Amino acid sequence: MGTKKRVLEAVDKRQLGVSEGARLLGLTRQGLWKMRERVRLFGDGAMNGRKRGPGTNSPARNKTPDWVEEAVIQAYEACGGAGLDTIKWVLEENYSEHTAWVELSRSTIYRILVRRRLHIPHDKSQPHLHNKKYAKGYPGEEVQIDTTEPFGKCKGTMLSIIDDYSRYMGAYVYKGATSLSVARCFTHFLDHAPFPVLSVRTDNGSEFKKDFTKLCKERGIIIRRNPPKTPQHNGKVERLHRTIEEECLWRLVRDETTDLETTQYKLNLYQGWYNTTRRHNGYRMQCTPRQKIETWIINNKTNELYEGDVNETLTLYTGDYFNLIVSFFRRVCLGWMREMGMVSSENWMRPPATRCVASRAGVMLFQFNSI
Repeated sequence: MGTKKRVLEAVDKRQLGVSEGARLLGLTRQGLWKMRERVRLFGDGAMNGRKRGPGTNSPARNKTPDWVEEAVIQAYEACGGAGLDTIKWVLEENYSEHTAWVELSRSTIYRILVRRRLHIPHDKSQPHLHNKKYAKGYPGEEVQIDTTEPFGKCKGTMLSIIDDYSRYMGAYVYKGATSLSVARCFTHFLDHAPFPVLSVRTDNGSEFKKDFTKLCKERGIIIRRNPPKTPQHNGKVERLHRTIEEECLWRLVRDETTDLETTQYKLNLYQGWYNTTRRHNGYRMQCTPRQKIETWIINNKTNELYEGDVNETLTLYTGDYFNLIVSFFRRVCLGWMREMGMVSSENWMRPPATRCVASRAGVMLFQFNSI
């Protein structure tokens, strides 16, 4: 304060110019004149200035309650460190009765996580290699497929598949990154997906050659390979790898990671939740994959690229009562088809004239071959 007082006195006595005094104090000319006026009105104590915001003794009127912050932390830990939009959705789905009168915005959740040292702000100055957002026009127009080793080298390979339009996904673990293993897993996905697949986007890995190429040729699926060193072209499935690790695989104990059957069982449970319940906040989503597929079938006719031999009719209901009826209907039909020898316990052999697909997305999609 002594330096500021001496500079102001020198300016008042015209021993120092206003511009030079402002430069010495790190102020503008206008700031220097404001400080001079405050000192004249309130004394030398006004040189220190005041901190912006409410006073130290005044209570914060908009402070988030502590129990709400604890609910945010619980949702963050339950989701394995998910993003802000996912945490907001989890709070709306599971804590609505407790937090209904508290308006939790995205920025509020962000400040709580930063205050608890659970979120580190990202450096936004780094350029993005692929900023253009896009989404395909209908389910099955293109799926992205890629492999990763979530548990380390030679400890099991995970194959991730995701539909570009609806974000409907599938995940499989197996030993050995061979084209035959990839072809078998992709065959399972094609037989159980609630839509036909017309094209698949892959990288140039050896596991996507030979048997995989032969399978796609037999099924009439177009293979689109990314240029070398462009993983951003497969951005959706690359992000799916991270999502599965953050929300599913981190819950596995060490013994379960070595047992691929147990790992696959946990992945199947997660896949059902992902496709039916988990809300997506990606480009043109803001809903679940199930809702995205249902909306498309309701609002659109069958695409011409579906070869014209499939007539899709959607029977859409909601509620636990409908799920109970569907479960009972599937058990009865499966038992009858096993007695008639139309299906085995290991693999569903669909009848040639008609087929009933109960997708994992919870959509009852009845498909009849055209006569």
